[in-house]
Amino acid sequence: MNRRAIIVLVASLIGFASTSRADHLPDNLLARGRPETILAGFDLRRVKLAEITKLYGPPTRVKTWEQDNPKFSNSYDYYWNRRGIELKVVVERVSGNEFISHLDVKGPKTWRKIGTTGKGVRLGDSLRDLKRIYGRRFHLRNIPKFKIHDVMFQWRREEYSLVATLDRHNRIKCLALAAPE
Repeated sequence: MNRRAIIVLVASLIGFASTSRADHLPDNLLARGRPETILAGFDLRRVKLAEITKLYGPPTRVKTWEQDNPKFSNSYDYYWNRRGIELKVVVERVSGNEFISHLDVKGPKTWRKIGTTGKGVRLGDSLRDLKRIYGRRFHLRNIPKFKIHDVMFQWRREEYSLVATLDRHNRIKCLALAAPE
């Protein structure tokens, strides 16, 4: 690897670390106001897997993290595909309790509830819409070489995180909501 490739790789890893679930944004980038807790019509603070299954039926597929990493043997990814939109739900099971730690929707522009946040941001909306609704305090990553282009909003109170993956026209193609750790 040449020196430039190594620098780009290190910069992308640093950028990834700053927006991963394990890390937190600096105070000057934390969003103001109430945290977003709703995606696809489900409130991440209260939703149970049974509610999602009742609404969307059995999942299209299920993946256990144990398949890839035994350290995460209590994590399960559930996927539903509806009209070109994929809903992913990450369920954690700890000491006999189950909670949903992550909701993720991706697909084309939609006016349906499945592709919408509680404050009204939808798949297909623009970066400008995100700024109008959630404010101008966020972390933006754009690393074309690795096809990474997203924006992360994180709130101090309760530390919910909303990540919107953007296409080359700054339109939302994926919304992901993570609960506090």
